[in-house]
Amino acid sequence: MCQACQHINFKKREACQRCSCPKYSTAAEVEAYAAAQRTEVMAGDWYCGAMNCGAHNYASRSTCYRCGAVKTYCTYGGYAYEAVPGWKTGDWICNRLGCAMHNYASRTECYKCKTPRE
Repeated sequence: MCQACQHINFKKREACQRCSCPKYSTAAEVEAYAAAQRTEVMAGDWYCGAMNCGAHNYASRSTCYRCGAVKTYCTYGGYAYEAVPGWKTGDWICNRLGCAMHNYASRTECYKCKTPRE
C-alpha cells in the first residue's frame, strides 16, 4: 500500500501506480507526494474532522485512511451536498458501509451496490 495515497499496488511495482511515490521513500518524500494528492478534490471526496485530523479521503472510503474515523463524523470537501463541485441538486451518497458512492438524483438505488436510497 502506498504510504502517500493509500493505493494498493502490485508487489512488483517500484513506484505507486496512482501517485508515482517511490516504493522505498523517505518520510519527506511521502509527505510531498501526499501533499500533491490533497490538491485534487473530486466530487464526493471528504475531509476528516475527527480530532483535527483533516486528512483528504476519496469518496469511496467509509473511514479515514489516517485515523480511522467514520465518515459520518466528517465533512464532504467542506461543502454542503448541493454545493459539491460536479454535483447536481438531489445527488446523494450511498450510506451502505464500505460503498459510499456518488449517485445521481434520479437513482432510487445505488448504481454500485444496489442499496435502496434512504
